[in-house]
Amino acid sequence: MAFTSYKRKDRKNKTVSHQRIQANKLNTKLVNVKSPNVERVVVVEE
Repeated sequence: MAFTSYKRKDRKNKTVSHQRIQANKLNTKLVNVKSPNVERVVVVEE
């Protein structure tokens, strides 16, 4: 079965769409980094 330009374009659209979704997931992932100042508690008394 010969591949027409429509099938090639459809496959490319699916691939690019999948890559775009993966890039969005990677770029919008929330990164939780523990603060290095958690143990350093300063109490200010006035």
